[in-house]
Amino acid sequence: MVSKLLALEVYPNLRDLDFKVLRGVELNMRHYEWVPLENIAKFAKVDIETASHRLGKLDNWGLVRRRSDIGYIGYQLTIHGYDALVIRAFAQKGVIKAISQTQIGVGKEADVYIGITPSEEKVAVKFNRIGRTSYTRIKLYRPDFIDKRHISWLYISRLVAQREYEALQLLNPIAKVPKPIAWNRHAIVMEFIEGVELIELTDTDLTREEALEILNKVLEEYKKIVEFGIIHSDMSLYNIVLKSNGDILIIDWPQYLTTGFPDAKYYLERDLQVLLNSFKKKWGVKLNWEEVWEEFEAAFKMSLRRE
Repeated sequence: MVSKLLALEVYPNLRDLDFKVLRGVELNMRHYEWVPLENIAKFAKVDIETASHRLGKLDNWGLVRRRSDIGYIGYQLTIHGYDALVIRAFAQKGVIKAISQTQIGVGKEADVYIGITPSEEKVAVKFNRIGRTSYTRIKLYRPDFIDKRHISWLYISRLVAQREYEALQLLNPIAKVPKPIAWNRHAIVMEFIEGVELIELTDTDLTREEALEILNKVLEEYKKIVEFGIIHSDMSLYNIVLKSNGDILIIDWPQYLTTGFPDAKYYLERDLQVLLNSFKKKWGVKLNWEEVWEEFEAAFKMSLRRE
């Protein structure tokens, strides 16, 4: 399902004060599930009446939501309000000057749009959309979350984007992954790539020989990444892009693990089984599991010796 970037539609209507108000809600959501109106007014340095009026506008535009049955009047940012803040941040830093409503990727956990830089170059702008799956996975890899009573979804969204940006910075010099350009809040700006995710291809779009060639390219890249000390942990046809020139790109890295993680070997084995089974089921490509695993196990051990 293709969804519009609502923040873009209302962006021209927003004043500097609106961004101050949104920022006040954002910062206070670290401490409140529903931020008191008084706190927002104090942050924006306006009176209660003015803050309430602007919040009413922002509520009508879908950037915040209001609640009054909790003993006070409180507000939360919506994902659209968070989008508005990150778009403004990228614009102020000169990273992008425009974003198109054209989506180049839609998933359960992220939407990707085409952005335009001040030098008129295309870039990909990825907005994380955190759901139950993402939240569970992040808790698994960051045990310090488990004991916290209130974890803002803003914080989780931000962490997911930060993790992916860090992974891309580490891997871009040595492997075929998207080149990271900028990160802010829950969004990442990356190089724009012409290509298609393998999941979108049918069983007749590739011959068995073509699919085998692609699988070998993926395994070659992934082995380099494992030797470097990183495991994807969510490898699938959704996360491999076939570029227009026939090359490949491995995408979606927020859930990456280091090879020193206690269960890293399990996730590596699962990644490889998913890959091999997917290529076998869709294109009839068969590789010897023992041979593939022997090579990757050696790469895994090599990475541990480098630590």
